[in-house]
Amino acid sequence: MEAYYDCRKNKRKTASALVYEMDYESRLIALRDRINTQTYKPGKSICFVVTRPRHREVFAASFEDRIIHHYIALRLEPLFEQVFCPYTYNCRKGKGQLYGVNTLKQQLIECSENYTKDCYVMKLDLSGFFMSINKDILAERIDRFVCERYTGKEGVSPDIWQAYPGEDKEDLRRLCRIVIYHEPEKNCERHSPAKYWDYLPPNKSLFTNGEGLGIAIGNLFAQLFANFLLNELDWYLEELGFKYHGRYVDDFYLIDPDKSKLLHAVQPIREKLASLGLKLNEKKTYIQHYTKGVEFTGSVIKPHRSYTCNHTVTNFVAAIRRLNRAKDVRQAEHAVCSINSYLGLLIHNNEYNMRKKVLGMIEPKAFEYIYIKGRYKIVALKNKYKKRLTTYRRIRDGDY
Repeated sequence: MEAYYDCRKNKRKTASALVYEMDYESRLIALRDRINTQTYKPGKSICFVVTRPRHREVFAASFEDRIIHHYIALRLEPLFEQVFCPYTYNCRKGKGQLYGVNTLKQQLIECSENYTKDCYVMKLDLSGFFMSINKDILAERIDRFVCERYTGKEGVSPDIWQAYPGEDKEDLRRLCRIVIYHEPEKNCERHSPAKYWDYLPPNKSLFTNGEGLGIAIGNLFAQLFANFLLNELDWYLEELGFKYHGRYVDDFYLIDPDKSKLLHAVQPIREKLASLGLKLNEKKTYIQHYTKGVEFTGSVIKPHRSYTCNHTVTNFVAAIRRLNRAKDVRQAEHAVCSINSYLGLLIHNNEYNMRKKVLGMIEPKAFEYIYIKGRYKIVALKNKYKKRLTTYRRIRDGDY
């Protein structure tokens, strides 16, 4: 029940959540029984290809399977947090992209002694990370972790644990193996045109990357388990003597005053990754002086300032053009939501002139629906159209 409530949070109006909720108690009892009798198998997934910022294959599990993913996450995430390196930023509460950028800024200041001394930054990336994960290696490490650290208290209320102390440990081990070894590409519906897969190299798709390799991008457990797998790399960088480093998914950096130390670290990192079944993307590995700028999680950090990456600004401009093409208030609202999401990114960098320039591309006819608030910080719908949208939604939902 707790996993179900966690799974439907902010998703309650989606079609799959609504269908499940119509008889959720009976469905959950049946799901529990299949777990207890060891007959649970993942269902059919939805597969599609996103095109921005680059083509990428995504699998969306069925709603019931997502409940299992949340069941696993509720129990293992608190334990993972106890062992995760503090310089891992993705998919963690209290961290994220902005936290990673701010930490990188502070590390540059400390290493260069407030930009008064030389230091160098080495950026590294992994080649086809999610699609090249070895399922055997991941399953063995997750199972060993559960055996050593899981007590049954995690993810459940105290009164439940007192009644059934640790009795789901074997179930949890089995479910982890099931989701890791599941092959969604063999039972899925493709919701993108077949030609989209032509843009993906063989090592970027579960359909072509090889037997026993890859976990599906788009599932909760994939983010959690991938972070756990690379946690070994994070602590290994500490063993190599690097005080300043950080990682967001498969994108990581090292900072040090000694350029030769950074260069000599590449081979040991290659060997460590090989032990995890992974390898570096040599084309995205580079080292340079910190004054030339460091690109990390969508921002370019330079001394005393930071900017937003060009591809984000390009997408921002595309959202403005969608607003200019809007033919009614609903299309305008959809474009405004996108615009404000990009403004939320730009506002954390030194991008006042960029915000002003791009918002200046809004055509006069669009101001029938919107106005700009503050110092180019927010684009808002006019109040009269907010009321009209409320009426549209009530008609759509059958309230009239």
